[in-house]
Amino acid sequence: MKDKDAKPTAAPVWSKGAADPAAAEANVRFCAGFDVHGRPPADLRLVPHDLDTNAAHLIMLVERGIVPRAAAAWAARGLLALRVRHAEGTLLLRPGCEDVHMSIEAAVTDVEGPEAGGVLHTGRSRNDQVATDMRLWMRGELAEFADAIEGLAEALATHAEQHTESVCPGFTHGQPAMVTSWGHWVAAYLPRVLRTLNALNSLAEELEECPLGAAASFGTSWPLDRQRTASLLGFKRPTLSGADGIWSRGELEGRFAFAMAQHLAHLAGIGQDLILLSTPPREWLRLADEHVTGSSIMPQKRNPDFAEVARARAAHAGGIAQSLLSITSALPSGYNRDTQWTKYLVFDAADNARGAAPLCADVFRRMTVYTDRMRDACSIGFLNATDVADSMARLRGLPFRRCYRILGAAVQRATAEGLLGRAQVNEALAEEGIEPFTEQEWAPFESPEGLLSVRDQPGNPHPARTREALASLRESCTRAANAMMEHHRGWERAREQLWHELERIANG
Repeated sequence: MKDKDAKPTAAPVWSKGAADPAAAEANVRFCAGFDVHGRPPADLRLVPHDLDTNAAHLIMLVERGIVPRAAAAWAARGLLALRVRHAEGTLLLRPGCEDVHMSIEAAVTDVEGPEAGGVLHTGRSRNDQVATDMRLWMRGELAEFADAIEGLAEALATHAEQHTESVCPGFTHGQPAMVTSWGHWVAAYLPRVLRTLNALNSLAEELEECPLGAAASFGTSWPLDRQRTASLLGFKRPTLSGADGIWSRGELEGRFAFAMAQHLAHLAGIGQDLILLSTPPREWLRLADEHVTGSSIMPQKRNPDFAEVARARAAHAGGIAQSLLSITSALPSGYNRDTQWTKYLVFDAADNARGAAPLCADVFRRMTVYTDRMRDACSIGFLNATDVADSMARLRGLPFRRCYRILGAAVQRATAEGLLGRAQVNEALAEEGIEPFTEQEWAPFESPEGLLSVRDQPGNPHPARTREALASLRESCTRAANAMMEHHRGWERAREQLWHELERIANG
């Protein structure tokens, strides 16, 4: 029987009633993948870029006197009209035309007549069109991802700065090893973020060459100005080898996909840490309600699905990168239709990574850290042993390996306690005829904070050194993101100027 008082809702049955529904929805969408969200035709992503390449090519053809101004004006008006229609949501793709390039040529013909549509393909091929379109698409994706990843860097740095003195065990082999701080732990995520930003910037430099004008790979007898079309589209120069600009299709896409795979691998590792540290009985962290999901049968569950999905997406990303490498391996020189599938794969690479960085950033902004539990855990596992051995070697002038053996014996004596005390260590020293630790010498090893204080070198978890590292890493991430934004601003200025130039041609 239908409950007349029940209210329809789009929220999952396990919804926790998060304080920020938008953040919760972003988490659900990331975890749902493509379960309930459709995917558009591949070439729909290339429509604005193909309009750009048509506009730049047409402007150059007019300036070189290759096409009559009257036909060029008709074609320009057609392209301007199609740009408006696309912005309004009109689908310009025509299945009967096979791809975006022929669809736009046919649409211009429909709007302005065969003379208008017929001049667009003068001196070029779909090969140089799609190679250029793909570079334009990747440029936009690089800017979007760099902006999102800088946001992640800022969230991580801010969180780490708040916890430079929040002591906790550090692990090797999954076992407690030495005392560190949660701030030092999180700060170690930032170089990974920086490497991704640097990889994106490196790819942006590779994308500064324009394949347009190479035609099918072997050039054309038309007197094209390839530098002009490159400039109109915001590239620094045309590809020095027109053939390589076509034949290398899939290689830059592979670089993009590898950057996405590496980025997701980093986030998967971070997510695995959060799973381990937020799960009872350890539970040093508590994920916000916005970032946990639940069970359709167990109402108490708080599942870290976003972190599990990040692991799966990282594995998927690695497969995409490997597929791109495989498709482009050992192809004969010249255009090969195999490379059409590189387009689908690189689109998948972007979709697979999209939303991951903003979600991870939000996780760190909202997460609760139980610093008392972390500190209590420092009293288990003899986490002061290494620092004591180092100090013994330094203060008593002994070889480190001898101190290592002495401390090993002391650990065996103190197994029940879980922490090396001065009495057990001095007993082991007495057996070796070595001067015992004084109360003053032993003082740093009495507390986890003291253990951090003796590791006062760059990169170490001493609070001051961690803050220095964070400041430098934050600056480097900002600088890398700004470099990408500088590329992006230049590309956008060129695009704006491109369409102003086309309007002048349209107006005769």
